[in-house]
Amino acid sequence: MTCVFNGEIYNHRQLRTELAARGYAFDDGHCDGDVLLPLYELYGDAFTARLEGMFAIALVDERAEPTLKLFTDHAGMKSLYYYLSADGRRLRFASELQALSRFPDFPDELDPLAVDRYLGGKAVWGPGTVYSRVHTLEPGSTLRFADGRTTVTHTPLEPADPHWPDGDPTVAAAAELLDELLRAEVGRMVDADVPVCVITSGGLDSSYTTALAAHLVSDVASFNIAYHGDWPADERHHAAEVARHCGTAHHQVLLDPAGFPELVERFVRHLDQPNNAPHSLSTFALFEAVHQAGFKVALTGDGADELFAGYARFVKADRDGAASWHRTYQGTMAAADTAALDRLYTPDYLAHVRTAGGYFGDRSGDELDRRVRSGRRGKLETLLRYDQFERFPYYILRRVDHLSMAHSVEARIPFLQPSVMRLAHALPAHVKVAGDTVKAPVAEAARRWVPRGIVERPKQPFTLPVTAMIKPGEALYDMIGDLLLGPGARCRDYVRRDTVQDVLRTQTESPAAHAAELLWSLLMLETWLSARSLDPAPLTEGTRR
Repeated sequence: MTCVFNGEIYNHRQLRTELAARGYAFDDGHCDGDVLLPLYELYGDAFTARLEGMFAIALVDERAEPTLKLFTDHAGMKSLYYYLSADGRRLRFASELQALSRFPDFPDELDPLAVDRYLGGKAVWGPGTVYSRVHTLEPGSTLRFADGRTTVTHTPLEPADPHWPDGDPTVAAAAELLDELLRAEVGRMVDADVPVCVITSGGLDSSYTTALAAHLVSDVASFNIAYHGDWPADERHHAAEVARHCGTAHHQVLLDPAGFPELVERFVRHLDQPNNAPHSLSTFALFEAVHQAGFKVALTGDGADELFAGYARFVKADRDGAASWHRTYQGTMAAADTAALDRLYTPDYLAHVRTAGGYFGDRSGDELDRRVRSGRRGKLETLLRYDQFERFPYYILRRVDHLSMAHSVEARIPFLQPSVMRLAHALPAHVKVAGDTVKAPVAEAARRWVPRGIVERPKQPFTLPVTAMIKPGEALYDMIGDLLLGPGARCRDYVRRDTVQDVLRTQTESPAAHAAELLWSLLMLETWLSARSLDPAPLTEGTRR
């Protein structure tokens, strides 16, 4: 048997002790990957249930029928892409699409519908990719390839079964359990043989993570990013307050917006697929500063909102009794609503989308409504699970993983460990959202660790204020005009030039979030295609049909 993997196994010491007691011998290197083959030998495909960490694993088992097996972690923190060769005899795989594309037979045909999937979901959601014949292995999945046959199975995490002191779960009891779990997870993550730091945005989740790390490591370093000038959503003073409270060695990273065009072109090269998140720019620059300061590992607060209902859109959709609630909700997860796409797409591309089944946003919203109607978890939990496994891995986790690894920094995420996810899956809706308090267990658990003002202040997203930055006189404004309206625009067969002109004019005269987000999204798509010298597939008669 042979095994390779990408990631980190946080409980490898415990597993090594258990395996040694069963007669397995290990060298003195203490490599976390040493435990994988012994575990597989003992437990077969179920061995991944014993792993705590983040991973993409490839294993060849030749004991009976030669079989290639691919495994992904429960949350999809590490990506795994694959395709089948044209003759069906070989399956190629890699952790990054750019690595996979080095195979001579890589099928580089772009999927025309990927443009609509991107604009309808702010990223290209799995299991498909921007390439027609290339797929991504979904979170918690196992792929088996033998004798030209491919099968994929998914193993969900089972919810925890906690003991509740008063018989029923409460916010206070859930907070106690969460705090105990997170302290243990953060403790394992800061136990490294390389320098470790914490990303401190100034929000609740990263502040809580920072406080736990500071409790365990004296003079731990924290990093925050902001921009020269006076911009909306500036959280640097909140991050500084947390750093003072926790006693961290605080690093304030400041970016000059004049340099954003060059930064956009650099970070987009490290994104395997188009992603509209404005904070991708901030993420890339932040991890670059982390690397330059000599750190190899950074803890982040990602995942808490998706697990514990931290976004207002979850609560609003849960309480929306209208028959069209799902269409409204899906619109919040899109770069542009379907009415805007009606005006944006060229007639040929609009016909192609409709022939293929309609807008991605509409279809995914309808699927969510179907799950709510047929599910037994309740509406809020169905919304959360849908987000955790359909959207979050591709919109957030791919960005965090690829843009941190672009600078050889490993991003570790305490909230996404199995123990925390199992607890979140065991909590009823009234514990996650207590009255008007979203993410109630996290807020309650953090109270003993972070300043009261951080816990109680209104939620503010960690993002780039593109609405304010896309205006005349700003570098991003000029970049958008040059790329999207220039003669070499690569999306010209898909996107109407006159509509883009109208959106840019609207943003010029009266800056607004919806216009700015659409322009930024198109900029990301155009830059991604340009960085790879790609053009979307032409809409021939065949593709129109």
